[in-house]
Amino acid sequence: MKIMSIVGLLGVLLFVFVFPVPLYAHTATTASLGAVYRGHIQDYGDLPADNGVITDGGLLGTTGEGKRIEGLTVELTGEAAATGNYSIRYNVHIQNEGWQAATDDPLSWKKDGDFAGSQGKSQRLEAIQLQLTDAAGQLATDYAIEYRVHIQDYGWSQGWKKDGAIAGTAGESKRLEAIQIRIVPKFTGSLDPAVFKASSHRLGQTQFKPENVAVSDGQLAITIPAGTMASGEVSSTDLKGYGSYEISMKLPNAPSSITGFFLYAAPDYDQEIDIEIYNQPDGKIMFTSYANGAQTQSLTSDLNFDPTADFHHYRIDYQPDTIDFYVDDILLTRFSEGIPHNPMYLMVNAWFPNWLDKKPAPQTQQLLIDWIRY
Repeated sequence: MKIMSIVGLLGVLLFVFVFPVPLYAHTATTASLGAVYRGHIQDYGDLPADNGVITDGGLLGTTGEGKRIEGLTVELTGEAAATGNYSIRYNVHIQNEGWQAATDDPLSWKKDGDFAGSQGKSQRLEAIQLQLTDAAGQLATDYAIEYRVHIQDYGWSQGWKKDGAIAGTAGESKRLEAIQIRIVPKFTGSLDPAVFKASSHRLGQTQFKPENVAVSDGQLAITIPAGTMASGEVSSTDLKGYGSYEISMKLPNAPSSITGFFLYAAPDYDQEIDIEIYNQPDGKIMFTSYANGAQTQSLTSDLNFDPTADFHHYRIDYQPDTIDFYVDDILLTRFSEGIPHNPMYLMVNAWFPNWLDKKPAPQTQQLLIDWIRY
C-alpha cells in the first residue's frame, strides 16, 4: 500500500489492550466495555477453577474432548459497564427442556451474571443467543456482542454470530462444547477526528475524497461511485506500535481494485505492514511487510470464500519479532524477518492500483466496516 504523504509526529507507542478501543464520535460511549464468563463443563465442573473468569474473546469449554457445556454465566465489565447503562442478556436451548425463554423476547432472558442452563442433570446446552441492551432494554446502538460456538460434529463451522442470532442447533441433539464471547464497538455519529480522519490525496488511479467516507447504520462505509475510480480512505490520527489490529468488513465487488487494512508510516517502503484483498469474488489476499526502504516479505493466498458476499474478520498481530496474519481467527501466515519497528498509522482504504486494469466500477460499490478494534 503506497501512500503519497502522511503528516504526523513520530513517537514510540507500545500497547497492551484488554478491551477493544471504540472508534466513533460520541464521547459518552468511548469508555471500554467487555464481557467475562464462566461455565459448568462435563467432567470438569465449574471452569475456570477458583472462581476465575474467561475474559473478552477467550475460550470456555473444550475442543476435541467430546465434553458438553451444561450451563454458564455472563457479565459485563469495563468502564462503560460500571455506568449501569448496559445489560448482557442470554438464552439457552437445553437438552430435554428446549429454550429457557422465548427466542424473540430478550427481556425474558437471563442477564448480567444469572446462571443459564441446568445443574445436576448432565444435560447439554445445544444453542445460545446473546444480546447487549441499553438501559431502556433496547438493542445497544454503540456496541455489539459477538459469539461463536464449537458444536459436536460441526466444530466452529457456523462462524461468529451477533446481537441475538442463534448459535448452535436445536432439534439435532448436538452438544455445545466451547464458546467465545466478545464485545465489539459500533460506529456511531461520524468519525471522531481525535481517532480517525478521512484522507484527501491520490494513490494509483484513485483520488481519495472525504465525501466518500461516511458512518451509517452502525457501520463505516467507504464508497466507490459508479463509473469512477474514486474512493475513500481513513487513517488513525495517532501512531500505533506493537499490538493486535482487527477489522470486520465486507468488500465491494469492484474488480481492478483492492481493499487494504494496514499499518504505514512515510516515506514509501520505509515502514509498512499490509493486508490487501482483491475486491472481487474469487478471494485473493496478499500479506506484505516493508522495512528500511525495501519490501521484506510478501505472500499471496486464496481465501476460499467470496469476500464481497459477507463480513469476515482480518487481523494483524504485530510484535517485535513476528507478524501474524489471521482471517476469521485462522492463522494464515507468520513473518519473522524484515519486521519494521517504528510506529505507524493504522489505515483502511479501497483503491485502484496502477498495476491492475483500468476498470471503473460499473455500479456504486461500498466497502462496509462493521468494527475496528486494537
